[in-house]
Parts: sequence; structure tokens; C-alpha cells
Amino acid sequence: MFELNQLRSFVAIATEMSFRRAAETLNMTQPPLTRQIQLLERDIGVDLFDRSGRSIRLTEAGRRFLPEAQDLLRRAEAAALSARRAQSGLEGNVSLAFVPVAALGLLPVIIDTVRRALPEIDLVLKEMLTIDQAEALPAGQIDLGVMRLPRDRSRLHVARIVREPYMLALHRDHPLAERPRFALSDLHGQDFIMYAPSNGWYSYEMLNSLFLSEGVQPNYVQFLGQSITLLSLVDAGEGIALVPESSRHILFPNVVLRPIDLPAYAFSEYYLAWSRSLSPDAAVLRVRDELLKLFGATVAAD
Repeated sequence: MFELNQLRSFVAIATEMSFRRAAETLNMTQPPLTRQIQLLERDIGVDLFDRSGRSIRLTEAGRRFLPEAQDLLRRAEAAALSARRAQSGLEGNVSLAFVPVAALGLLPVIIDTVRRALPEIDLVLKEMLTIDQAEALPAGQIDLGVMRLPRDRSRLHVARIVREPYMLALHRDHPLAERPRFALSDLHGQDFIMYAPSNGWYSYEMLNSLFLSEGVQPNYVQFLGQSITLLSLVDAGEGIALVPESSRHILFPNVVLRPIDLPAYAFSEYYLAWSRSLSPDAAVLRVRDELLKLFGATVAAD
């Protein structure tokens, strides 16, 4: 089978219609150039040039072969460039999992940042709970994860990328809705929609611990897993709820959000995570480092 050097020699001669000028273009002497064409013609079994006159001409086979040869050279160059870009991390596919609530405000920022900084890298997005991400990352099923702080991070590197306060969500006709700001004690005895200890465990543990330590006892009326579901019940007038500030991106006509004074530790946090045991490829490293830079994040201590 013919080689790329033979194709380059053929295209150069077909372009210049001169062995001498083609040799100069390729920075070589004529004898090896002639040998390349002889080998090419032997390999494909046809004469590509008519050398019978004082000047050379392409045969019919040569004319048919020229655009194909040019295309092969372009594709070979593109493949080589793609390989170099992949090795440098400038292109490729990176799978990024995210907890559902991150889609409210955080995920669009991440997508926009990667698109602008690394336009040749495609993010493959997967909605996934923290507990599932913690299993999928070491197994190599995903490359990066945006999650809550997992209970067990022995197999993960994690870096906090966002910390946001909780806001109090009330129905606009609630008796307290006109107040501009709240204290935690204002929730005592109020009908309260709480995160479920199963699929809403992160905020459940945070808020339940907060209420116990401060001696506040809301009247729990429902336990649900996702912020959007809590807000839908607030919108229906079923009670009030504490939700992350990013929940402002969810628009319900009857819901108002108000600031509430909470202890310094009562924040909602997101972490960027990746496997300890697997070596990420260059594209994953570039996306990871771009996001760490974006959020000014550092890897959390064990």
C-alpha cells in the first residue's frame, strides 16, 4: 500500500507539473522524488503521469487520483492535529455528572465557562445524585462530578466550588410574607416543608441539626427530596421552607424568598469531585482545572 510521502510527492508534481520544481518545493533532490512516484505507480498499478513528451502531463488515472490524494492528505493532517489536540487536552469528550439542584444556577455557569475556554471539548452531562456519583467516579463511569459533600470520600478528591446561604420561602399571602428578614426562631411552630432524610439527606441533616441545636421546633407537614418540589408546595400554601439561595431561579407565582439569619455553618455547598484511583486524561484535567480556577477552589483536606 502506498505511503503518505508518496502522495505528497505526487500532489507536488501534479501541482507544479515539473519534477524539478516539485523537488524544490519538497526540499529534496529529483532522484528520490522520481523513485517515490515509481513506487506509487507500482503500488496502485497505473501510470499517473504521461512522460512521452517534452513536458509531463497527468494521465486520466492521474487526474482521477489527484483529488482523492489531496483529500487523503487533508484527512491525515486533520487526524494528526486531532491527536495532538487530544494529547494536549484541547479537544475530546468529558462526562460531567451533577446533582439536580445544581441545574438551577450553577450548571449554566459551568457549561458557559467550558464552552468559552475549551470550545473543542464536549461536555457529556449526566444528572445524578451524590451517592450515585460517589460510586460512578471510581468506576470510571463519569470523569467529574458536581455534588454535595459525600459521606464517604475516601475514593474521591473533592474541592468546594460554591457556598450559598439558605433562604426562607413563603407563600405571598402568608401572614409573615411582608417581613424583610427573619430569625431562625421565627420558624418555631410554623407549618414547615422539610427535605426528606433519604433523597434529600444533605439539607435534611444540615437543617435538622440546626433546629435541634437552636431549640427550634417547626411543625413538619411534608418531607420531600428536591427543592423544586418543596417550592411547589409552598406555592400551594402548604407551609414554608428553607431552600438554597439558587432556588431563586425557580419561578413560582405565589412564592417569595426572604433572607434569614442562620449560624455561620448553615450553608448549602457544592463540590467538584474526581476519582483518586483513576488517572484523568488531558481533556478532563483541563476542564477540572478551568473549573477550579473559575471558583477559586482548592482540594478539600481528608
